Amino acid sequence: MRWRRWALLVAALLSPALAVAEETEPPREGLGRLAQQANLTGSIRGGYWSSSRDLDDREHLATASLWLKVAPKLWPDASLLIEGRVRNEDLVHEEATDGALREAYIDVAIGPVDLRLGRQIIVWGRADRINPTDNLSPRDFTLLVPDDDDQRLGTAAIKATYHVGSLALSALWLPEFRPHTTPIRRPAPPVTIRERTPDSTLGQWATRIEQTGKAVDWSVSYFDGFDLSPDGGLDRVTPSSVEVLLRHHRIRVIGADAAATVGRYGLRAEAAYTFTEDARGDRPDVKNPFFFLVLGGDRTFIEYLNINVQYFTRVISGYRSPFDIEDALRRTVSIQQAVVANQLDRVQHGVSLRISDKWLHETLEAELASALSLTRLDYALRPKVTYALTDRWKAILGADVFRGDRRSFFGNLRDNTTAYAELRWSF
Repeated sequence: MRWRRWALLVAALLSPALAVAEETEPPREGLGRLAQQANLTGSIRGGYWSSSRDLDDREHLATASLWLKVAPKLWPDASLLIEGRVRNEDLVHEEATDGALREAYIDVAIGPVDLRLGRQIIVWGRADRINPTDNLSPRDFTLLVPDDDDQRLGTAAIKATYHVGSLALSALWLPEFRPHTTPIRRPAPPVTIRERTPDSTLGQWATRIEQTGKAVDWSVSYFDGFDLSPDGGLDRVTPSSVEVLLRHHRIRVIGADAAATVGRYGLRAEAAYTFTEDARGDRPDVKNPFFFLVLGGDRTFIEYLNINVQYFTRVISGYRSPFDIEDALRRTVSIQQAVVANQLDRVQHGVSLRISDKWLHETLEAELASALSLTRLDYALRPKVTYALTDRWKAILGADVFRGDRRSFFGNLRDNTTAYAELRWSF
């Protein structure tokens, strides 16, 4: 039974923290006392979405979910965090119920070293939502949630951070690989698509040196591991079938970012160069190496009106146009691969704009986020309005709008255009 799985997952999320709390201080005031000791928080959410985010024909979806997090203090220098969700994205179908353990790790401070062990969400980058250096933790881009951060999923890692003054040196080992969940348009037979993930025993590692608390905050990072986004290419062709295989190839990423405040302006920069397995650009089934740069700034006017503008560019190394491939079938697959990987053009320029404001004693908040590719004139618009009905109840209305030629990054997502409404109770 699906509902039994829901109950088991909830119990799994709560039991470690409640056991710790019970050992440290006996429950003299019932479950409320235990929940307080375990630092239990969460939310119950119900919503409506006019369309899915999976490039299919599903429409008018009613959703319900339970989100839970426990973060008890184990002892003065150690803490535990467990967070997960159970969710149904189509209430008329029981099989649409699933669960996810987003994070489950322990933090230990040993002098100047912070050690984190377990499944964790690792976010890098200082640009606004477009982050060339953010390559460690996967996202579920098909998840029906209003907040982008809720798409994030943790991956098993050992992270050690050494602090000296305003500097922090981090080293990470990631023995687990969890890919992005990306929207894929399923072709009609005889074409089939399957995905192959790398052997999780193959090590991935990363390191980062970061400065905070100064006039300029900055970091320099390096990642050696697998691409969270797959590459697609022909795997097998027979007279009666065509099989496309999605693979996650190894990449190496050198990145840097910086942020500073000048008067009322916040300035940000972030850049990365990604080395791929196609150094010469002669494999259309593998991304080409590329340079990705984001420059931007924001300013708050009056009291809460914030305007954030960014410029971004991608430059592809070893670029070869997929339109020049002679074989018609390989050309079709390679063009689609280039569209999804955002590598259809040698150089791409674009701008993003985000405007937000608050009213009614900060209970009403509105935001309009957008991104426009100046190369192919495809774009995304994402308006959202949030109203805090009470301290615990919140209503959210919004939409995702994608437009452009089908052979463009945002235009390829046109079928994911959706409007949504969500009612959320937090505790």
